[in-house]
Amino acid sequence: MKKIAVVAVLVMALAWCGMAFAFQNEPEGFRGLKWGDPPTEDMEFLREEDQWINSYRDPGDKLELGDARFYMIEYEFYTPSNTTVRRLMGVGLFFKDKENFEILKTICTVEFGEPTNKGFDELDWFSLDTAVLLTYESIDEDGLLVLMSRPIFEQYTREKEKKEVEEAEKDW
Repeated sequence: MKKIAVVAVLVMALAWCGMAFAFQNEPEGFRGLKWGDPPTEDMEFLREEDQWINSYRDPGDKLELGDARFYMIEYEFYTPSNTTVRRLMGVGLFFKDKENFEILKTICTVEFGEPTNKGFDELDWFSLDTAVLLTYESIDEDGLLVLMSRPIFEQYTREKEKKEVEEAEKDW
């Protein structure tokens, strides 16, 4: 979850800087779930990240994408305070090995086009609606592919910031 938090900060920073490029074949969700959908009946609850975010997994998930292999796929669902409906906000696909990173780099570049942001062992595709981030840490030989709905993530971030401000006001 630490990596997803880092990715989330990066998404918000780029949004605040005004980076909002479109890219080809923007995902509207993952494996049959659209952004904003609730968890399926087959999904298993993993953990509560905070009062708004819950992580799930699908025990029937195929842990591969082409020739890339994952050791875990997590679905992040946001539940706004004014409702009990969980909404798909993002998906994290966790992998090991530089080889998987290289395969995913090829798959994502063919699927989404040239990245809107490129760094050392990191590729990002951003639009107003979606963020796709591919990262790899060579020391841990650990990588992550994140697909995320930017509007839902930004709604979550606004709600979290509002609560933090309200809590801080009590301490003045």
